[in-house]
Formats: sequence, C-alpha cells, structure tokens
Amino acid sequence: MKLLVTGAAGYIGSHMVRKLLSRGIDVVALDSLEYGHREALPSSVSLVIGSVGDEKVLTETFSKHTFDGVMHFAGYIFVEESVQKPLKYFNNNFINGAELVHAMIRHDVNNFIFSSTAAIYGNPVVVPIPEDHKKEPSSPYGLSKWCFEEYLGYVDRQHGVRSISLRYFNAAGAALDGTHGEAHNPESHIIPLAMATAGGKRREFHLFGTDYETPDGTCLRDYIHIEDLCEAHLLAMEALINGHKTDAYNVGMGKGTSNREMVSTIKKVTGVNFPVIKREKRAGDPAILVADSIRLQKELGWKPKHSDVRTIVESAWKWHKGHPQGYAYRH
Repeated sequence: MKLLVTGAAGYIGSHMVRKLLSRGIDVVALDSLEYGHREALPSSVSLVIGSVGDEKVLTETFSKHTFDGVMHFAGYIFVEESVQKPLKYFNNNFINGAELVHAMIRHDVNNFIFSSTAAIYGNPVVVPIPEDHKKEPSSPYGLSKWCFEEYLGYVDRQHGVRSISLRYFNAAGAALDGTHGEAHNPESHIIPLAMATAGGKRREFHLFGTDYETPDGTCLRDYIHIEDLCEAHLLAMEALINGHKTDAYNVGMGKGTSNREMVSTIKKVTGVNFPVIKREKRAGDPAILVADSIRLQKELGWKPKHSDVRTIVESAWKWHKGHPQGYAYRH
C-alpha cells in the first residue's frame, strides 16, 4: 500500500505517518509547513512542501506516484479564529480540499480519509452524540468541515471516490515514549497550554468559560489519545480499500472530562500547582461534546487502548518535559 498524507508535518499527520511506516506502508507526505514542522517527520520520509490547493504541486505529486489512497489532515483548526476569519477557513478547509479531491479524480485514486470534527454538531441535544445527530455547527470551522463532508457524498455519487470522514472529539496526548507530540503555533488546546504553564513557559493558565450548563460550569470534552486516533484512520483506510462504502464515524471514548477536571489531573501528574485565571467564554465553543462511537467499534473493530485521561496526560507531560521548545524551527 502507498498513501499520500496531507498536513503530514502537523500534530496528527506526523503521528499518522509514523504509524503507517511502522506497519510497512509507503508514505508520501505533503505539507505547506505553515503550521507543521519538518522535524516532526522521520528524515526518511519523502516530503512535498506545498499547499493542497496548488494544482501544480498536486499534479506533479500524483503523476510521480501511484497512490492507493489519501489521508487528508491539512485543515485549519482554530475555532475562535474561524469566527473572526471565516473566509480563511472556507478557502482552506473546503476549496483547497476540493482541489485535492479533483486531483484524485484526475489520477484515478478512489480512497479518501477525511479529518473531520465533532464541531459539526454544534451544541448537541443528545449526549453521547450519535453520527445521525442534527448538524448545527456553531463556528465557521465546524461549518467548513460539515460542508466538505456533504461534498464528499456528491463526489462519490458522481465520480466513485469513496471516503470515510472521522469526526474527532479531542485529539490529545503524545507518543507513549515521549519522542514526538503536540506543538501548535499558536496553541489553543487545553493540555499543551496547561503543560506550558506547569513547565514555566507561561505565567498562568486561562480557563475559558465557567458558567456553562455543565456540572462544574466548564466545558465537557471527550478526549482520545493520538495513538488510538491514528489506529482508527488505519482501520478506515483498510476498510475503504476492501470496498467499504462512503461513511462517517465518531472517534471518542463516550466519556466527558470537564476543563476543571483536566486541569486538576494535569496538576497531579506534573506536581505543579500553577495559577488558573478565569476568562470569558471563547466564541464558537459548545458546552458539551461527547461521542457515541459504538459504530466505529462494531463496524471497523476499533478498540482504544490508551485513551484514559491519566495516560493521555502522562504521555503529554513526558513529551513537554523532554521538548520544552517543541520542535526546532528551521523552516
């Protein structure tokens, strides 16, 4: 098997590349390095530097290689920024993604895994959230992902490109040995921000929103370890190659952890009682996002192994302690 991985130098993409290589699968990596890090990838990996919206880059890459499928991680991810800059998010998450799929059609590549999100559901009325829950995204980020999922259905019907969209809840953690992990710039995720505070890189941790309609007033989120998330992608690609129909699956544990609970766990693991400052809610943040992922477990045989909160936090702390500056910036 040979796969193209876009957004391959980012947090999830780089972990995915390593997992694929560990299974003996050939990989070509594509990343603009706008947010990704070359250092996150093994030196042996072939890296194409460019945008998924660049027709020339795509034509050269697909002409040079024969791919069995594509895993697409090259999306913008910052919910609050999407509220401020919706056009930026639709240009990249929808239009550039469509350019990638058009290149697949031109070169007869018919298997596509899409990095989607729980943000497509908005504020849910049923928890845990099933895949058939109504879609009412509360941010341009979530809307851009939902629109692309819908587009993929048309692409299948008209061109035979089958896809599986994986709706992540909260990807978290790092490699269990601490060798690679999460290093966004800018960073918006709770665990790395709290780790940076515990490690002395930030003076205080900001807790956004304490009056949500949840048991302790803070957001409830469903965390999934990066290793388990990547395993779901591998199972989904194998299913497509074996003839699975276009579909979408939630990827989560079905258990919510509040922001307060997560901060408490991080303090226990790190041994640092860092200061926490209450802030106003961030625009576009739903109160509760917890997955019903029974279909993924039953239909694709997914069995998460590392997604208890303690393991997630311990692996993240191992990475952050060993890499206080993240990946070196040598772009």
